[in-house]
Order: sequence, then structure tokens, then C-alpha cells
Amino acid sequence: MEQEIKNAVGLGSPELVIESKPKPEPESKPTVTIYDFAALLSKHEPPKKQQ
Repeated sequence: MEQEIKNAVGLGSPELVIESKPKPEPESKPTVTIYDFAALLSKHEPPKKQQ
């Protein structure tokens, strides 16, 4: 009886493969937009010479 229940549920079947745990997704690095880049450039740009 117990074996029949296991077979019905699928516990006795060797076809079942235990799934591995899903891998955690790597943390995404903060992305720099073109606007951030432009702000960085203007902040660190040497002063322009006036003619």
C-alpha cells in the first residue's frame, strides 16, 4: 500500500530529478547615464581661457 502511494505521488520513480536551487542573480552595477557623465565632465573640466 505504501509503495503504491509513493508510486502514485512519484516518489518511487527514478525518473524524477531533484532540481538544483536557482542561482542568485549577480548584483547589477550602477549604470552611468550620459547625463551623469556630462555632469562629471563639466565638474572636472579645467577653466576655459578667455581671449
